Amino acid sequence: MAGALDALVVGGGPTGLTMAGELARRGLTVRIVDKAAEPPSDHSRALAVQTRTMELFSRMGILDAAMEHAVRVGGLNVLLSNGQRARLPIFNFPELSTPLPGIFTIQQFDTERVLGSRLSGLGVTLERGVELASYTQDSAGVSCTLRRADGTIDEVRARWLLGCDGAHSAVRKGADIAFEGDTYDDHCMLGDLIVDWPLPDGDIYISPSRRGVAAAFPVPGSHRFRVILIQPEPSPAHGAPVSLEEFEAAMREMIPVSFKVERANVLSRYRLHHRVATRLRKGRIFLSGDAAHIHSPAGGQGMNTGIQDAYNLAWKLAAVEQGRMPAWLLDTYELERLPVARRLVEFTDRLFGLMAGHGLLGRTLRAVAPRLAVRLLGIPAVQRRILGFLSQLKIRYRKSPLSVQIGSPPEHGPHAGDRAPDAVLRSEAGAQVHLFDLMRGAEWMLLLFTGPQADGGAREHARKLAAKLGGPDLKVLVIGAPDAGGYADPDGHAHAAYGAASAAAVLVRPDGHVSVRSDPLDEGELRRALDRLFTRRAEAAGDQGERR
Repeated sequence: MAGALDALVVGGGPTGLTMAGELARRGLTVRIVDKAAEPPSDHSRALAVQTRTMELFSRMGILDAAMEHAVRVGGLNVLLSNGQRARLPIFNFPELSTPLPGIFTIQQFDTERVLGSRLSGLGVTLERGVELASYTQDSAGVSCTLRRADGTIDEVRARWLLGCDGAHSAVRKGADIAFEGDTYDDHCMLGDLIVDWPLPDGDIYISPSRRGVAAAFPVPGSHRFRVILIQPEPSPAHGAPVSLEEFEAAMREMIPVSFKVERANVLSRYRLHHRVATRLRKGRIFLSGDAAHIHSPAGGQGMNTGIQDAYNLAWKLAAVEQGRMPAWLLDTYELERLPVARRLVEFTDRLFGLMAGHGLLGRTLRAVAPRLAVRLLGIPAVQRRILGFLSQLKIRYRKSPLSVQIGSPPEHGPHAGDRAPDAVLRSEAGAQVHLFDLMRGAEWMLLLFTGPQADGGAREHARKLAAKLGGPDLKVLVIGAPDAGGYADPDGHAHAAYGAASAAAVLVRPDGHVSVRSDPLDEGELRRALDRLFTRRAEAAGDQGERR
């Protein structure tokens, strides 16, 4: 058996590729394997990429590459029975505080190519045609048996085994972790089509009808859409081929506009499931993505949730493995991500039940849904709620041990555990700078707000404190003092976005969530919170105490 790896990643989809890339980027030795001998078809189902995922792509340095394959969705439409539509525009909500507003569609094939393209530069190769045959774990690591397509066996020792291997996860089954849930009793078909109809390119269309629900998502290319049809009736035969005649006939029953299918790139039939693992960790085994949770495609959340699982775990695993942070940090992965998975499955289950429910109630709800949508989509509060959910910008970890509020939480602005918003600052030279751009080069960042009415003494105090607190594991940024490396906030945009009514401190995690807040700034409590998180910092403080 060769020398032990830091991590073995099983599964080469978006979740596994994110996991392997982020672990390797942080300096861990990683191997990633996938049972499939060939990459998936470019007509795979995952398509929607949400704002939060695009923010993570920016942190990974692959945003520009992803945008080359993306369609930026202009609006979300519900079709009425007469062919008219209620439309929710996507781009006009600056309160979401992101430089990347909107929903994007990228074929999963392209998403995987973009995520995989950076692996070689990190010394990692996706090994295809290699499956996890068995494994055993002990207190120091995991001994794994890998089997190649030709039957040869490879024995691998890894400190951590990461299951990103989908709904039929060998990692989950080997750990004997239950996967609770069920299969929807519905008939689902998918078509990748070039279609001539009066619906403009670049928007998403939802069409509830008595016969079921149709959804059309724009795909790069003129008049090209991914069309999903969900009918509340048993499938004629699981996996049976779909003819164009059958698909078009179902479309005509569900979509109230005239159309002509110019070309069908792919047609398929599939089943939908809703299941969640009872736990995400067992010793040195972790589960992420579809290995941990699967659900209906309502809201386009699945692949995005898996990518965020991987990102959440990767920085924590690297920090603990390298001795930079305490071991209890790994317990926060399940504490943070399992509730997200459960809420998501619960929500999509309810939404799916309303949209594709059986019987008279389901047909009635689908009949009245378009008319309700006309009213609801015109209400700004409803619009913000829908976009907050779809974008995944409202996911928060307020109950996590990593989320610490010192003093009173802000009335407006992110609490400890919430996503940190973007803000526009100005450099000493007067150049406009996005806070997110400054965060991209740092793992942990401490934002020291001088206060909106700070005088020279307050700004000088903040600069001196930044010099004391900064270190190899923590970058400190002073907001409100433009000289000596700080940034000005002339219009108070950053202070307002973060709810900093006075001098305050906000510690932002590597995944862009707020960890610690101090309102107003309490230096003693802030130092204690930092010492609790950063191992080397606590050790240094102990050494100084011994020398004294």
